[in-house]
Parts: sequence; structure tokens; C-alpha cells
Amino acid sequence: MKKVVLILTSENSALTFYRNYLRFLRKRGWDVTVVANSSGALEEWAATEGAMGYHIPYERNPSMLKDLQTLFATARLLRKIRPDAVVSATPKGGLLGTLAGKLAGVPVRIYQLWGLRLETETGLKRKVLEASERTAISAATQTVANSFSLARAAEALGLAAPNSIEVLGAGSSHGVDLERFSRAATGPVDDHTAAFLAQDSDLKIVFIGRLTPDKGISTLLQAVKAVRARGLNIRLLLIGSVEDQRLAHEVAEAEHIHRLDDVDDVRPYITSADVLCLPTLREGFPNVVLEAAALEVPSVVADATGAIDSVVDGETGWIFPVENAEALAQIITEITHDPEHIRQRGRQARARVEHEFEQVFMFGLQEENIAQQLHLVVPTQHAET
Repeated sequence: MKKVVLILTSENSALTFYRNYLRFLRKRGWDVTVVANSSGALEEWAATEGAMGYHIPYERNPSMLKDLQTLFATARLLRKIRPDAVVSATPKGGLLGTLAGKLAGVPVRIYQLWGLRLETETGLKRKVLEASERTAISAATQTVANSFSLARAAEALGLAAPNSIEVLGAGSSHGVDLERFSRAATGPVDDHTAAFLAQDSDLKIVFIGRLTPDKGISTLLQAVKAVRARGLNIRLLLIGSVEDQRLAHEVAEAEHIHRLDDVDDVRPYITSADVLCLPTLREGFPNVVLEAAALEVPSVVADATGAIDSVVDGETGWIFPVENAEALAQIITEITHDPEHIRQRGRQARARVEHEFEQVFMFGLQEENIAQQLHLVVPTQHAET
């Protein structure tokens, strides 16, 4: 039985991005271990998936002493497990996972590039992040990005040689569970949100993510304000923690905005809206756009790295220039007057997810890639998870 170790920075990332994946690999004959900074939930979840989970205290921000300690702890664990392959993702998990794999003599070291934090950083912090990404890529035997625009952006920045970063299928880190993300499977929103959404409106927009400058939330707020000034009644539902107090005050003061902290199940909140908007400045490949698409809710996204791959402009949604509030306002104005067009793009968005991003299909591409790196013959994948 071949052994694979999956390394992420945090258990939240593991529980989100690897949902059903460990069980899939186990059924395909792999001995699976997942490693992350864990509160204990990681180990319990891994056991239910038929895998092993280990806690190593990775920290998101750079810390030379702690990073060296966790690097050597990871290398010791890998020497104990003796895996055939290590697959590392997220900036810190990717860096320390690939380096530790190299130190431990793991023959196949795959770095999964899920985004570039450095794109919105400047000065010394950007240089540190560039060095980290370049080191992770050079220590890996293969780098796989979860979108084509992300791969090309990393190469253009000189982090890797031209055309050396691969993309599996059409991209995405883990695809979409189409049974879970279907309109028939969603429940109701909470009472306060339901009361807010029940008020008269011309268009309901949902945003899901951290309310930070990196997510372009200011662009969305400016665009909605401009459209409302033109007489359209736009209601905005924001789901995510506020990390900018100026934004928190602006959101709290607006009667047309309703905000919730992170919710356990985003599905009913997505389906309660007409469109999802992601005005982000950078992404790897935004899963929330694919999840909304699976729920037949089209998205309006910025043409930022990663986000631009998530929508086919004019077919499954709309794309506007990053940080251009007026362009976003124009799109909002146009779609408000054409609800049938919104529904049509929602149906086309679902069809695209079914064709290119179905979860088991994406799991199969991931497994096939690991096996190919190990020069294994891969049996035909089946549809069970």
C-alpha cells in the first residue's frame, strides 16, 4: 500500500478543502496521513475518514525560530511514516512540507499552490513571501497551481521557470460536491436574515469572505452606494468576519446591508441572493464562486488572479476590472433590469461545474497525478467517495 502525507497549515483548511478526499484516497488503496496545526478536531476527523491525523504547530506568519522547530518536527514525522509522496499546500504548510520532505528523503514532493499572498503585499513582507514561495517551489519535485492565471502569475514573478507549474483539469483545489451543493439540499436562513431579505428590493447580492481590503470589499460598497444613488433598491448580504474597523463602522451604519459572522452552512444564504459578488484583489481559485454556481447562482467577479478563472464572462457570470467600482456598478445596474438573464447564467454556471469541477472527478485527477509522479499504473476511477 502506497503512503501519502498531506500537509496544510491549519486544521480548518484540512477540514474544508479535504472534505471527503481522505476517504476517497483510502478507498483507492492509499495509506493516508494529514498533518496541520490542530486543536484535536483534525485527528478525530481523519479517523472518521480512515486516515491518521497529526498536530504540528504551524503558524501562518513568519517566525524564524518557530518555523525551524516545526520544520524539524515535520521532517522527524516524515522519517517515521516513510511516505512515498508528500503533498503540501497553503503558504506555510507548503514551504515547510516540501522542505521537510526533501530533508526526510521523500521521493515525490508536490507543492499545491493555492494563492499568492505576496500579490497584495509590499516592502520587506513581500520579499519574505517571495523567498518563501521560491523556496517551496524549488524544494518540490512538482508544483501544481489551482488555476491557470495563478500559475502564469507565479511564473511571471520569477518564482518558477516559464510553463513549469502545472494545472490539473480546469483548475480548483478540490472541486464541488454536487449533491451537497444543490438547490434541493438547502435549508432556510436564520430569522433575522430572512426578515432583512423579505424587504422590497430590486436585487439581492451576497458576498462571502473576510471583510478585508484584499477581498475588495470597499469596491463593492462603493458600487452598491452608486447604484442606490441612481434609484435602484439593492440589498447586500455580507457573510464573514470584519478585520477592518473602518469597514465595520460603514457596514453597521447602512440600512441596506446585513452582515453575519462566519456561518456553518453558506448554502441557504447563497440561494437567498440573486447573484454572488467577489470583488477580490487576488485568489488562487475561489471555491465560493464554484459553490454558488453549483447552486445556480451566477457570480460577478473581478479580473484578479484566480478569480478570473472562476467565471466565463458572458456565459456563467460577469467579470469587471479589479478595483473599478464604476464598472461593477454598471454591471449591477444592467443585471437588475434583466432577472431572466441572471437565471439563465445561473443554469449555465451549474452546467459548467457539472462538466469541469465535480468533486470526485477532481479527486481522481489529484490521485492520478500523485500516482503518475510515482510512476504507478492507476486503475480507472469510480464515482464513490
